[in-house]
Amino acid sequence: MPTVTGIVLAAGASERMGKAKLLLPYRGSTVLNATIAAVTASAVDRVVIVTGARAGEIEASVRSQQVTVVRNPDYRRGNMSSLLTATDADPEADAFIIVPGDLPTIHTSVIDGMIGLWVEKKPWAAVTEYSNRIAHPFLLSSAAVESMGELVGEKVLGRLLVESHDARVLRLRVPYRPPRDLNTPDDYEALLRSRSVDQ
Repeated sequence: MPTVTGIVLAAGASERMGKAKLLLPYRGSTVLNATIAAVTASAVDRVVIVTGARAGEIEASVRSQQVTVVRNPDYRRGNMSSLLTATDADPEADAFIIVPGDLPTIHTSVIDGMIGLWVEKKPWAAVTEYSNRIAHPFLLSSAAVESMGELVGEKVLGRLLVESHDARVLRLRVPYRPPRDLNTPDDYEALLRSRSVDQ
């Protein structure tokens, strides 16, 4: 039976935040653990967490027993190197759903919607189209991952899946605002002020 693996990217250095943003408190947990909880609550078959910067602290903070944690020694090369670290750890998966670790307001239902799109149409790749823009989660088939193996740098997935307008990339349309970006102290303060998951 085809399997779908959720990948939570937790390797970044949080340079714009000035501290480890994934470890910041959020609703009795942390930013990272809230994100992991949303992914593990979905219908993915397994979850892989990729660490890099401050790996020891990040790994020690992970509360879920339902995940596999792998470390990317080359995380400074960008998110693609972390993505490939995760896919290498689960080579039998048919598709991967990608979620950055700093999205604690992501909807589990959106992740499940992406899984439903995979089950129904088996796209090469897919992105989520929210009410005002495209954002995570993204879906990559194993074939898409193989074709991206030589790419490095930042924002590679955005360029390939969104800016390229590749006809092979489907869009999952959902009636929500996208999960909040969490890059700066101001972003974090806005997150804490938010009353509920954005809808």
